Amino acid sequence: MMAPRQPRLAAHPARRRRENRTNQKAIMHTLRHLTVAALALLAPASLFAVPAWSRSEATACSSCHATPTWQLTGVGLDFLKNGHRNDPFKFNSKAQTWDNYFSLVWKGRFFNDQLDSARTGNANTQKPSTQFEQHSFSIYTGGALAERFSYFTELYLSENTGSTSGGNIVQGDASRKKLAEAFLQYNHPIEKDLFLSVRAGEILPGILHTFGVGARSAEQRAIVLNEALAGNSNTYRPFSRQQGMDVTLNGKHYEIAAGILNGSDTSTTNSIDADSHKDLFASALVTFDEEESGVGVFHYNGQFSNYTTKQDFTTALLFRNDFYRTGLMGRYIHKNWRVVATYFRGEETANATGLKAKNEGYYGLFDYNFSEKLGAFVRYDQLDPNTSLGRNEVSMWLVGVDGLLYSNLRSGARWQVEYSKKSTYNGASFLAPGTTKYTDGRLFVQVTWGF
Repeated sequence: MMAPRQPRLAAHPARRRRENRTNQKAIMHTLRHLTVAALALLAPASLFAVPAWSRSEATACSSCHATPTWQLTGVGLDFLKNGHRNDPFKFNSKAQTWDNYFSLVWKGRFFNDQLDSARTGNANTQKPSTQFEQHSFSIYTGGALAERFSYFTELYLSENTGSTSGGNIVQGDASRKKLAEAFLQYNHPIEKDLFLSVRAGEILPGILHTFGVGARSAEQRAIVLNEALAGNSNTYRPFSRQQGMDVTLNGKHYEIAAGILNGSDTSTTNSIDADSHKDLFASALVTFDEEESGVGVFHYNGQFSNYTTKQDFTTALLFRNDFYRTGLMGRYIHKNWRVVATYFRGEETANATGLKAKNEGYYGLFDYNFSEKLGAFVRYDQLDPNTSLGRNEVSMWLVGVDGLLYSNLRSGARWQVEYSKKSTYNGASFLAPGTTKYTDGRLFVQVTWGF
């Protein structure tokens, strides 16, 4: 980087030397801060950039995020793969101040449900149509530890379960505490613009983070990424964070990754597996312009053991479900708008006779930033849990707007409003068609605050 041109001084040479030393100190101070990296996207699952970058660099959130729809820019994507820092190898211990590595994020919600008039029974007719929800309060921490090591942790001090009363209450207060994601990362240089990264801990495949699981426009994740197949004891979904490790070859315009995971019951927070089989995944992503437009592929190969009592290996084994998911994904980014889409196809072993059930799903998203304070988006989702059966599909239309309430060097707040129409079939599962088709509406409002 070229130093800024200094004005000509008519002062004494000694004065010029003192001022030059002052300028050099200021430049070195800035460089030390730059090595901390941009912690603006510390949270793979959060919708609010952690404000540590703003505190350390006086830099807008839009450096890493397409504000306010929040998807990652080229700078943000590099920051993520580097291990939550600006450069995969540079490090300065003097920049390790607590507020550059620590942030708090709070989410509050309001929603209004309009259930299909064909729904009957107390579970529907007596269900409250409006709710206020203090959804979560969480800690995000991470960044460079040494020249080649970094870390990331997302810890929920409280997350609302959506329960009201009775046996569904978790931890006695309708909330839970959880370690959502946590890993140590090691970066190994190979040549210019090429390095190998290794992560170990509770991880999410990186390609899924950037295609709708992590920083994204809508709070409600796409159905194909976020929902298990109805009626299936195997609760795997691409969103699943699991314990294990992965290795990624990071080039300037491509990423190739492979990982090994426990393959646990993903409906149970922080569970470990109930059998010795390890699940495998692999992915590849190629980008073709400076704005990180690109195409990718993801494959997950797993096994889920169905015991008489779920996840209890002391009970009889009924059968093993060998399953897979393969996803194709792409994004096109141009200035202040983008198009993102994924298509997944998979197969499940449905019972002890070895019956196979194929599934597929997809989503398509378009978002647009009118300014750094106002954006809009629209998305369509579909998930078919068994392509050989009818009347068991799930589909949804979603539209929304979002914006920034305020942003400064210490904190910021973001708002979003979403409206969705979701269609399902009564009694449908991945082995049986449903009956009545229901279409339910939801108005969803969220405020996210970060420090």
